Amino acid sequence: MLPSSKQRYFFIGSLSGVLANVLLGFSSVFWRYIGSLSAVELVAYRVYLSLLTVFLILCACKGVGRFFAQLNIRLLFVHALAALLLAVNWGVFIWASIHGRVLESSFGYLVAPIISIAAGVVLYKEPVTICKVVAVVIMVISVLWLLVLNDELVVKFSLAMAMSWGGYSCLKKMTSLNVFNGLFLESSVLAFFYTLILLYSDLSMAIPEDFGLERTILVFSCGVVSIVPLALFSLSAKRLTMTSMGLLQFVLPVTQFFVAAVIYRQEFSTAVLCVLLVVISGLALVVLEPFVKNRFSRKRGQYGA
Repeated sequence: MLPSSKQRYFFIGSLSGVLANVLLGFSSVFWRYIGSLSAVELVAYRVYLSLLTVFLILCACKGVGRFFAQLNIRLLFVHALAALLLAVNWGVFIWASIHGRVLESSFGYLVAPIISIAAGVVLYKEPVTICKVVAVVIMVISVLWLLVLNDELVVKFSLAMAMSWGGYSCLKKMTSLNVFNGLFLESSVLAFFYTLILLYSDLSMAIPEDFGLERTILVFSCGVVSIVPLALFSLSAKRLTMTSMGLLQFVLPVTQFFVAAVIYRQEFSTAVLCVLLVVISGLALVVLEPFVKNRFSRKRGQYGA
């Protein structure tokens, strides 16, 4: 039997969210490889090239006119705030990638979904079950224990990642713009502020002479590297509830843990691994709950019949 349109809608949103988080997780390797430039300079390239990439997409889709027709003060405010949070997230993420502090960013992304789930319950009145409450409480306690009582991590970086990405996720639910219109507006806001910074500071975007052709090409490809996962993330945000978005975002820190352990060879203690396993278990509990309930209801209906 073919899936219903509602199931396809949810499946596409879920698949987009998973792909976005996996690509974002592995992108730390990309930023480290071109890390001879500073994090501030790389964010500048990321901003301008993202703007160019999404503008070309809008032109190809003949969507520039529709973008300006939809624009209003409320949307400008929402996306301007989202853009500033995105800039913070990009800066900290690139710095952590360059300096081998991937665990910090991964734990920041562990906290961010909890913020999204809480926002979904408080702001959007999404349904809550006892199972979800228990799972989230256990995950919150585990993550906070690690952040507060464990001296392995630089907590301020993790908190910056969590607040910026969690806030960005919430704001993406508050817009009526489509995926690329929203990204175009956010990129435009960031490009405006970065232009002011370039004009009134000593910041330079010059590429070192010994950078090499390969890394130079990679620098100029960072617009695509940035826009593809953000576009997938925005598509997911339009199709899923805040709770579902929060749950899917656990894919990102798990990916980052893999990158930290296998690629960066960053050492971590048993306590860090235990917290990761607790979070994965809590996620599994929440994800599997609807299927278990559905199966139980079917069995009960059969016996009742």
